[in-house]
Amino acid sequence: MASSTSNFRAALFGIITLLAIVGNTLVAYVLIKGRKILLKNRATYQFILNLTISDLVIVVFFCPFEFTQELWGLWKFGTIMCKVVEYLQISASGTAVITHALIAMERYRSLAHPHLPRLKEKLVRQMIALSWIIPAIVSTPFLYMFQVKTSVDHQKAFQGTCTPFAIPVPWLDKCYEACEFLVMFFSPCCVICWCYYHIITLTIINPGEVQIPTAGRALQQSKKRVTKTSCLIVVAFLICWSPTFVLSIWRIASGTESIYQGHVLYEIALFGGLINEATNPVIYTTFDRNMTVGQSIGCCRQRICDSCLNEGTPSNQQSTEQNRLSCRASNRQLDFVN
Repeated sequence: MASSTSNFRAALFGIITLLAIVGNTLVAYVLIKGRKILLKNRATYQFILNLTISDLVIVVFFCPFEFTQELWGLWKFGTIMCKVVEYLQISASGTAVITHALIAMERYRSLAHPHLPRLKEKLVRQMIALSWIIPAIVSTPFLYMFQVKTSVDHQKAFQGTCTPFAIPVPWLDKCYEACEFLVMFFSPCCVICWCYYHIITLTIINPGEVQIPTAGRALQQSKKRVTKTSCLIVVAFLICWSPTFVLSIWRIASGTESIYQGHVLYEIALFGGLINEATNPVIYTTFDRNMTVGQSIGCCRQRICDSCLNEGTPSNQQSTEQNRLSCRASNRQLDFVN
């Protein structure tokens, strides 16, 4: 019978899971409903949709099983489901982290280099596909490593937990944990920190380095919101995923079985990742007006471009061309700040 502590953990787990499902479903609905405006040739929103899908994969296909294990204190779904469910969770978590890095890269590119052309649709699709393929390949050994571990409690009752077993060769086990940590967590984290550090530097510390075109007033007014969003993304990501980083480093040093299902660090890392999945919709939509009033983007952008073009004299073709480039840069920067 589950203890009161297990019941509390299960209740907390259920609440966070419900919030994550509702939040990510709403974000996916907004993006899909406004796909002709938000998703067409706009890489950032395609990446956000990909992040939302990866979060939904976790909360739909992993959380119900983990909830019952937290509630009952044992795994009741057999070895095959243990392997598949945990594999999906680890793989989708890797996709979420990599997608965070892709969003950071695109936002930095849009702000620091606004005159560059948008990413081609084919390239964006390839990047999204790789964000699923790479974690799926790297996580494959977990299909072998996860097993249902049975034990006997003080009441002589058999208990089963779905937990990873180490690869029989110790050095190979630690090497795999190091590779998995490097590819799926450490490298994307470095990209995220580097991109958002430079975003904050460009918008606050050295605002003169940002190439602000004709629509500069709107961009200037958005700087505080840009910086606040960037800081929230970095802080939430680091806080929520730092237990997973510690867990991975611990396993690299001591082996996979040193952190098992039910271990304090395992539970903290699990809840940290789930909390990040629940807060992602809040962070990415609270300060993004396009996510709530996407239907007005077209007319707003038209007004911006019209004001840009009206400032050039009809007889001066060079000035008109500069204004057109300014409009394109404004729109790309507005992709970032809105």
